[in-house]
Amino acid sequence: MLKDISKKLTMKKSFFVTQLEGFFNAITQEYQELIHQKEVENSLLEEKIRKLEKDVENLVKIRHELNETVTSLKAQCAHLEERIETQRTQSDDERYRNLLEENRKLRTKLKTYEESDIKTLKAQVEKLKKALQKGAGTYQENLASQQTEAMIEAISKTLKKQKEE
Repeated sequence: MLKDISKKLTMKKSFFVTQLEGFFNAITQEYQELIHQKEVENSLLEEKIRKLEKDVENLVKIRHELNETVTSLKAQCAHLEERIETQRTQSDDERYRNLLEENRKLRTKLKTYEESDIKTLKAQVEKLKKALQKGAGTYQENLASQQTEAMIEAISKTLKKQKEE
C-alpha cells in the first residue's frame, strides 16, 4: 500500500511538475514575445525620435535664418525711415540740391564706366583684328600653296602625257 501511495504520489508529482513546466514554458514564451514586441516598438520609437530631433534642428536653423532676415529688414526699415525723416526736415531747395548733386555724381560714375568699357572693347577689337590678320595671312599662304601644288600636278600630268606620246 505504501508502494501504491508512493507511486500515486510520484505520478501526481510528475503530473504537477509537467503541468508546471508547461505553464512556465507558456508564460516564458508569452513574455519572450512581449519582450520582442517591445524591443521592436522601442527601436521604432528611437527612429522616430531621431527623425524628430533632425526636424527640430532644421526648424531651429530656419528660425535663426528668419530672425537674421527680420533683423536685417528692421535695420533697412529704420534706415529708410531715417532717410524719410531727413528729407522731411530738409527744405525743398536743399532736397533739390542734394538730388542734383547725387545726379551729377552718378553721371560722373557712368562716364568713367563708359570710358573704361570703351577702352576694354577697343583693346578687344584690336586683338581680334590682329588675330584676323594672322588668320588671313595663313589662309592666303594655304591657298597659294594649294594653287602651286595644283599647277605642279597639272604640269607633271602634261609632261607625262608628252613623254608617253
